[in-house]
Amino acid sequence: MIIPILKRLTWALLLLTIQVLILNHVHPWGYGAPLLCPLIVITLPMGISRSAALLWGFCIGLIADIFAGTAGISSAALTFIAFAQPPILAFMAPRDSDEELYPSFSTMGRWNYFQFVALLLLFHHIVYFALEGFSYFHFTDIFISMLVSYLASLILIVLVEHVRNPQK
Repeated sequence: MIIPILKRLTWALLLLTIQVLILNHVHPWGYGAPLLCPLIVITLPMGISRSAALLWGFCIGLIADIFAGTAGISSAALTFIAFAQPPILAFMAPRDSDEELYPSFSTMGRWNYFQFVALLLLFHHIVYFALEGFSYFHFTDIFISMLVSYLASLILIVLVEHVRNPQK
């Protein structure tokens, strides 16, 4: 029981460190920044309770907010996808999967996992950039930032997944 939690906590701290020290300073074409923190919430197991998922999302978001100075934006966006992740995973997971399914290429298949990540990442980015911009006067800049960040984050998450779970 405690070993999977410690593994998940180590994984979360590693991704948060990469996000804070490297990715927060990378802005492709001057817009957005790749966000790796949503991967922590996206890969929560299927059998996790709703309250535990929300707690993971809020705590990871709070740590990201503290180091990035984003005043609750990451907390709100990660808590939102932590709320949406269990039903979407239950819908997209293979029918014969067990209760402790960890979303990955190997457990869900490449295409299903990619769709799952893309959908949750889209929800995250919509909430994140809507709260960050908090205005519709600069809609074009907000949309471009969201799009660049979404594509960079999606590519980065797929690359991390290939490193984490290489295909045989």
